[in-house]
Amino acid sequence: MSTERKSFMDKLMDNVDKLAGPMTHFGQIPFVRAITNGMVASVGITMVGSIFLILFLLSSDGGLTETALLPFMRPIAGDIVLVNNLSMGIMAVYMAIAMGSEYAHIKGFNKTTGAVGTFFAFILLNFNAFAQTTEGVNALPTNFWGGPGVITAILATAIAVNVIDFCLKKNIVIKLPDSVPPAISDSFTAIIPYFLIAVITWGIRTLIGINVPELIGDVLLPIFAGADNVFVYSIAQFLVSLFWMFGLHGCNIVGAVTGPLTNIWLIENVAAFDAGYALPNVWTPNLGRLSLWVSTCWPILFYMFRSSKKIPHLKPLAAICFPPAIFSIIEPMMFGLPIVLNPFLFVPFILTHTLTGALTYLATQIGFMGRMYINLPWATPAPILGFLSPGGSIGGALIVVVNFLIGLIVFYPFWKAYEKSEVARLEEEEAVKAAAEVAPA
Repeated sequence: MSTERKSFMDKLMDNVDKLAGPMTHFGQIPFVRAITNGMVASVGITMVGSIFLILFLLSSDGGLTETALLPFMRPIAGDIVLVNNLSMGIMAVYMAIAMGSEYAHIKGFNKTTGAVGTFFAFILLNFNAFAQTTEGVNALPTNFWGGPGVITAILATAIAVNVIDFCLKKNIVIKLPDSVPPAISDSFTAIIPYFLIAVITWGIRTLIGINVPELIGDVLLPIFAGADNVFVYSIAQFLVSLFWMFGLHGCNIVGAVTGPLTNIWLIENVAAFDAGYALPNVWTPNLGRLSLWVSTCWPILFYMFRSSKKIPHLKPLAAICFPPAIFSIIEPMMFGLPIVLNPFLFVPFILTHTLTGALTYLATQIGFMGRMYINLPWATPAPILGFLSPGGSIGGALIVVVNFLIGLIVFYPFWKAYEKSEVARLEEEEAVKAAAEVAPA
């Protein structure tokens, strides 16, 4: 019998390996698979939007610097950002369509029927009336068509596809003769399921009056009444990461509640600095930027490059995701790998961000890094943000490095388990493909 003592990391790897089976099974749940596949299918849109967002930041005054870094593009900066607004800005729309299509395919019926039904449900869950512009034109506001709307897209997918599937299995549909072209036949088949989808989603949003993204904000509001302390801040960071792992824009959802408070605290810090007093507040709008993506997406990106020899598709994905990630544009990574709903990365993502968030708060509180009073653009790379926002703090830049290293350590065993699972999946696909090629015709 071997008496060799295992290191802490070896023991941790063993425990993570034990969880690999259940985590793999979770990822194979039909609804979870449909949601992740739908997010991946829409990632091309978010990548294009990320490129145009970077161009906008470089070509606009105040984007990354006080004056545009690409001044020759300044005249069309407003036109450039339009592409981002109509891609990443309404990405929940694209995801709803893709998720509905993927889930319908898994359920075994027409993908177009699933996609259209899901988009119909998404629209009805979003609106209970038309808004009217100052010119008197009816309009549909897109406040919840971006990141905060992903939860509505997921709910719409669950309602629409399951209603259609139920109607098809129970034969609650209008049937036309076989001689009718399939496109027309499918349209009539969908009438009753679409009607039921309308009744359910219209009832939720219009009759009952439930606005899903706003409801989340209302639930969160009492949690943050405790104001500026490490405990409440850590809860906020936990919830941000938790929402993100379910495909929801955690920063926007939690920020909608905490934003008014942190903006006030920033103003108080500015006033104290101008008066020559000690800055009173730790929690300011950009504090989370020194921990969230630095300790989660950046380590994952590092491991993506490192694992690209074993998992070839990771290299081009990592190369495309790298430039936006530097500027805190992480949607291509979150939905492209995907990180979202990835059972192997769920625990380390939430754990790492909560831990480094608390560490960053405490480091600021004890004076390791200065308190922030300069409100730099959100896309400023984290080390620069950490140095400049407190007025020139070496500790602010160092905490970014520390958070990144913590992320590398925490993610390592979980990433190795994910890598092992992906390699096994690829080998299985290759074996099936090879068997099909040698099978007799």
